[in-house]
Amino acid sequence: MSKHLEDNNLIARWMDDRLSDEEKEQLKASGELDALKTVIDDIDTWKVKPFNADAGLSRLKEANATVVPIKKSTNKNYLGIAAGLAVLFTCSIVWYFMSTGATTITTEIAENKTIDLPLGSQVAIDAGSSITYNENKWEESRLVTLKGQAYFKVTSGSPFVVNTPTAQVSVLGTQFNINTQHDQFKVYCYEGKIKVSYQENDKIITMGQSVTLHNGELQVTTHQLSRPDWMSGISNYEKTPLKNVIADVKRYYNVEIDLPKAYESLQFTGTIEHKDLQHTLTTIFTTMEIEYRIKDRNKVIFE
Repeated sequence: MSKHLEDNNLIARWMDDRLSDEEKEQLKASGELDALKTVIDDIDTWKVKPFNADAGLSRLKEANATVVPIKKSTNKNYLGIAAGLAVLFTCSIVWYFMSTGATTITTEIAENKTIDLPLGSQVAIDAGSSITYNENKWEESRLVTLKGQAYFKVTSGSPFVVNTPTAQVSVLGTQFNINTQHDQFKVYCYEGKIKVSYQENDKIITMGQSVTLHNGELQVTTHQLSRPDWMSGISNYEKTPLKNVIADVKRYYNVEIDLPKAYESLQFTGTIEHKDLQHTLTTIFTTMEIEYRIKDRNKVIFE
């Protein structure tokens, strides 16, 4: 490109349709416009095969460089512009794969999953929950985002951080459970030491201790559990709003329950063994003297 055209950004302003009539004639007379049009017309004929993301990422990890073939031409301007476009395209692909890599695991109704995280850590995910982590950046940042409830077994190493919608939990190597269901926040430590951070407050707890967020403050208590009850199919409640208990039932069973508003604020205390739907409903409603019946196997009707 001539220095005059470069200094006045005529090519760039032509592509953006910002040239005056006089400048358009000047660019046309230079002959460089014909080369640029040739490149643009040729681009329209390029065809890209369907891209396999998994295979592409694998090849990217194995290779140190990406080579993009360029059509040969005797026109120097054509080569310069085409090479620039090829480099831009290659850099875009590299940036895409290097900046993504996030993995999200989600559990459905009545579904629990246990998955292996990179470098030996493990997480069991309760029904109706999800975690997200980036495997590509795991060695530099063991970061997990949690929605719902999950039990973590963390190997020693770099800091392991769990972000939730409410607070953050940081550990080095330990076993712990986080519950963020029903706008609550509870953390139980079963091994090692963890730090719970909420706004400007931090609490450090060890095995046999738990942290609960209550009225905007982190409160530390003790527990005698060796592992979360939910992993054994058990739910424990103490003065829990009935609407929250029913929300848990919906997570464990494919059932439709439209709880009357008059019952929502009632409190339930007890232990539920999730053997089957009938047993669960009997445990809840019979003890609270609430009459109900099951219709079509998966719909609860209140009398």
